[in-house]
This record gives sequence, structure tokens and C-alpha cells, in this order.
Amino acid sequence: MASINFSKVVKTYEGAKEATVKGIDLNINDREFVVLVGPSGCGKSTSLRMVAGLEDITEGEIRIGDVVVNNLPPKDRDIAMVFQNYALYPHMNVRENLSFGLKLRKFPMEEINRRVEEAADILGLREYLERLPKQLSGGQRQRVALGRAIVREPKVFLMDEPLSNLDAKLRVQMRAEIKKLHQRLKTTFVYVTHDQVEAMTMADRIVLLHEGIIQQYDVPAVIYDRPANVFVATFIGSPPMNMLKIKRSAKGMDLPAKDGKGMAHEWQINLGEHFAGDLEDNMFLGIRAEHIALENPENLPTLQLPCRVDLIEPMGAETYLYLVGNGHSINARVEPSVKVEVGQNVTAHIPIKCLHLFKQSDTIRIKRKHD
Repeated sequence: MASINFSKVVKTYEGAKEATVKGIDLNINDREFVVLVGPSGCGKSTSLRMVAGLEDITEGEIRIGDVVVNNLPPKDRDIAMVFQNYALYPHMNVRENLSFGLKLRKFPMEEINRRVEEAADILGLREYLERLPKQLSGGQRQRVALGRAIVREPKVFLMDEPLSNLDAKLRVQMRAEIKKLHQRLKTTFVYVTHDQVEAMTMADRIVLLHEGIIQQYDVPAVIYDRPANVFVATFIGSPPMNMLKIKRSAKGMDLPAKDGKGMAHEWQINLGEHFAGDLEDNMFLGIRAEHIALENPENLPTLQLPCRVDLIEPMGAETYLYLVGNGHSINARVEPSVKVEVGQNVTAHIPIKCLHLFKQSDTIRIKRKHD
């Protein structure tokens, strides 16, 4: 078994005022592909390095399988790690880079050759085995770094932002290759990134960290459709979820003018029909950009908001509209067939079934009745 378990794990660096990782509990199942994602300084790389044994644990316990690894040296943990920089030996060719670690461990030459050839076939490196790293592209070098991990045949693969040095096209290609590699090897993968697109497209489950605390741990679809709090809602998704401060009213809810000088916009809606959690007088209204339409051909129950088109960004397959409604900036993602002009007055239709409400007191999402 190559499951990984964090139990109340804390990491505090010497001289720091507060912990970088603040008592996290986390269980990663055998053969799962789990992505740790979050902004810089959230503790994701520190958590990975504690699993690898490159950082000491201040408090708590980490298990790999049934073994507590707190005091186990990295070489005895049966893990392999791929770093952001390829860390290839420039004077060794690809074959020598792949086999070097196995030679240090005094594996028989026959076994070394078998593993190197197998890794080269998996990663499409056979024709490059005699080349030096300087003769390879960035994507090929990253595949060699992956190959060096594969030949170890570890229980767990750890990857710390391995694609961040590649250009956009290569990143897309390598994302697919790493995901296919996981499906082929059927081994536990733990992957760190700051890129929420990588997290959404690659993960079986996502760990979203912020300031050393797990904000949500779930499959990508649940994190996107039912974000646990305002931070998750605005971090996952491109463009980020629109977040408006609203007030509960006798008729439903009001959207105060942004500058506080104009009239509030009233929405008549029975919130109790749609939301099961405790409502507050002051809440955040969350709306995904793709749920905002400029017309309502299906006659769905919607909230309506008069807006002005402030900016248009054609993206080819879709168009981003930047709207201003009652002083608030709102992003909409529409079909390219929707034709509007900057400065045009439009009506934003927001389907009631797509609304999210969050408490202002603690930013936690209020559950809907159909959740």
C-alpha cells in the first residue's frame, strides 16, 4: 500500500512568527493522483517536502502505507521526486542520467538496463538515449527527469511544479503525458502546482491550501460546483467567480450601489425556497461568469441586473464581457455569437439555480437545498 496520511501535521521554521503548515489532516489513497494547489506561501511545497523527508516535521505524524516516516531518511521512504528544475547531469547522456541512481544503489547491470529501456519506451526517449541534456528541448529534458523517477519504481511519485519552466504549449502536452503516465504505472502521485488549470485537469482529488490550512479537499467537479468558502470560489475558475456584497431584505435581497451613493438594486426572491443553511443579513452573492447571459430564451427563473458593457475580450471559442452593474464590476463568459458594443446598456440574467451564497461572518458557503 502506498497511501499517505497526514495527522495534525505542523511545520514551523526557526524564527518564524507563525507556522507555515498549521495542523493539517489529510488522507491520500493508494494509486490516487492528488494535486496540492494554492497561492505562493500557502504550504503546498513544504507539505510535499515533509513527505519526501527534505523538511523536518515540527508536530504531528506522516505515514506512507503503514510506516510512520517522521524520522525516516529520504532514501528509505521508497519515494521518487521530480523538481521544478530538471537537475540533470550535463556531462552525462540520457541513458547515464537515467541509470545513475540505480548504479549508486549497486543494482545489477541487467536490471538497470531493463528499467532504463522500459522508462525510455514509456516516455518516448529511446531515440535520445545517447544525447546530452543540452541537445534536448525543455519538454524532452522534463521527460528525462520523469524517467529518472520511473526507473526507481517507487511506491509514491512526488512532483513539485515540474512544468513551470515550460512554455504554454509544452505545458499542455506534458500535462496529458503525466496523466497518462499515472494511468499506466498505477502508482500514487502527489503533485504541487500554483496553476488551478493544472489542478482541475490532472487531479483525481484536489487539496486547496491557503495560509497553511486546507480549505477544501475533494474531486475537481465538487470544488468547482460547490466551493467551501469565498477563497475557494474565487481561486478556482477562470475568470474567477463574481463576488458581490448583498443585504437580505423583506422581499429577498438588495445589491447596494458600489460607491454607497446610489440606490440599492432589489431582487425579489424567496431565499428559503432555495437555500438550506442559515442566512445572514449581510452575505456574498457568487456567480460564475458562464452562468451570466444577456437574454433568457428558455424563460428560466433569473435575477436581472441592468449593466453597461465596459470591455470586450474575444477569445475565439468564447467572449469575455466586463460589465458594470450598479457600480459593481461583473465578468461574463458568452458565446462569440453574442454581439454587443462597448458602452452598450444590457440586462444580465442570472439563473437562480446557479446562485451561490456565502456568509460574510466567516465566508463559508450556504448550502442549497439540492446539494
